[in-house]
Amino acid sequence: MRLRIVLIFVLSALFWSCKKENTTPEKELNKVISIINSKTSISYDLDYRIKYFDYPDTTNLSAKTIIIKKKSDSLFGGYIWYSRKDSINDYIKYYDLTSFYIVNNYKKEVIRYDPKKPIPYGFTNNFDGKLLKTYFLQDSSLKKLIQDSIYKSKVINENSLLKLNILYPDGDEVVNQVKEIFFDKTSNTVKQIIFKAELDNLQEYNEWNISNVNFDNYKVKDLELKFQKITKDYEFKDYQAPSKEANLPLGKGQKAIDFEGQYLSKNKSEFDLANFSDNIIILDFWYRTCPPCIKSIPQLNNIYKKYESEGVKLFGINDIDTDSLSRELLIPFRQKENINYPIVLADKSISEKYKIIGYPTLYIINKNGKIEYSKLGYSENLEKEVDSILNKILK
Repeated sequence: MRLRIVLIFVLSALFWSCKKENTTPEKELNKVISIINSKTSISYDLDYRIKYFDYPDTTNLSAKTIIIKKKSDSLFGGYIWYSRKDSINDYIKYYDLTSFYIVNNYKKEVIRYDPKKPIPYGFTNNFDGKLLKTYFLQDSSLKKLIQDSIYKSKVINENSLLKLNILYPDGDEVVNQVKEIFFDKTSNTVKQIIFKAELDNLQEYNEWNISNVNFDNYKVKDLELKFQKITKDYEFKDYQAPSKEANLPLGKGQKAIDFEGQYLSKNKSEFDLANFSDNIIILDFWYRTCPPCIKSIPQLNNIYKKYESEGVKLFGINDIDTDSLSRELLIPFRQKENINYPIVLADKSISEKYKIIGYPTLYIINKNGKIEYSKLGYSENLEKEVDSILNKILK
């Protein structure tokens, strides 16, 4: 009998030993992801750090998030409660499947948006949306990162953590893009996400630190009551979209606005648009780490060279790289990209007056000081388009 017990113990030990040997980091990760996907709600605190390509200092932000999954929701995949509070911001973004709310706690005001229409300052293509990407609602995108052959992924076992290392393919400008996602095997949570990238020998660094994670501790009714309590004495307004004209660059025939700036030069000489009232003027609004702006430079160089002798003035207007460090970085950048036309540093208020909503934006101003042509975004045919306009007004 004693021998049988010993034998059973040995066989059991061998069985579990073999079973343990068959457990790979990939299998462990699939198990953790499966557990996360089985949860219906999550709440967590987030500390986020980012260092931009062209700036040495790190920006730190904090947010609190509550998410309740709803598979039938095609917009975000569930209810979202997101709040940020710091020395500058104090607001809540709340999505309840039927409406999207931005709660301004400073103004005690709530703006209600129709989620079927584009939501300015929502969760798409902006900073807050970036902070939400902790893979509770994006399990399909996480699977894509692991399974898609265009990404090189590897799972590494690091004590109580599993690290999913993902190498992205290089883009036209941004290279060496790496994401590291750390999963806690004990709590079955995403604990940290790190993303690194390089642009023109500059590095960007993003870090998401997730804490106080709790699963399945919120229901829809909890969010409704929370929202009602906070906004009880707030003023509610429905969002009114600006007219289409308000979102477009200045149009043909409108008066160009004179402004002053500073040439990018060692002596920091002054620029005044009014000094060129007798010339046809081309203004290209751009900044240094804007890939489509950079792609436009060779065509702008050609335009500058071609029409300089005919009195056409072309200026690269930069209202982003205006601090002392960015200005220093612009000088070697200009040499590297061989920018031949003058660069002017301008105040941000200038781009507001010229209704710059994206970069690059190009204007052609005729000798009467009126807008002859405006163009938002990069175009492979920019030089031909400008040729066509200038050939008409130079006659």
